[in-house]
Amino acid sequence: MILLRKFFIYFFITILVATGLTYASFLIFEEVAYVKNDIWRTLSSPGDKDRNMYTRLAVSQFGTFALAKPEAAYFHAFTDISDEELNAKCMYKVAGEDIDARWWALTVYDNDGFLIENTEKNYSFNSENVNFNLDGGFEIYLTNNNQAVQEVASSNWLRSPQSGNFSVSLRIYLPGEEFFSNLRRVNLPIIEKIECFE
Repeated sequence: MILLRKFFIYFFITILVATGLTYASFLIFEEVAYVKNDIWRTLSSPGDKDRNMYTRLAVSQFGTFALAKPEAAYFHAFTDISDEELNAKCMYKVAGEDIDARWWALTVYDNDGFLIENTEKNYSFNSENVNFNLDGGFEIYLTNNNQAVQEVASSNWLRSPQSGNFSVSLRIYLPGEEFFSNLRRVNLPIIEKIECFE
């Protein structure tokens, strides 16, 4: 009887410790797994064989076939430059300069992680199809408001979802040599709220 009681006590303590560690891991997950660069976040080595358990968890959720550095870097933004969540009721401008890489692409995703349906069949801009300004920079507008679409129809623009929040993904392939040594300070586009609609 004493042996059985000890077994249940140890079993209960093990469950408590495991639950506590799991909860603590959940709380620190983003701080440990991701590198922050202003509004953008990235995993420093999503495709590497020796990545830590937090990186493995993030990759299993959001990027199963992630490439290893120095082949690619994946950045995600969920907020604008004012640190407010990207909202479908608002129009945004993504402004940046050409990125030192072989190729890059910017894509908008719904809050469920899927591409946004649109009649234009335009889901992304990349370094080959974006229209650059005379100074070498670019601006991409994000909106689902048809009146706003008419205003920016001659510009780079992508449709945002009809409701809720959304995210922007920036994939960079074969970036410059210094890129991975400075992920927190790489010059990335900013996302600025232009206006919101009822």
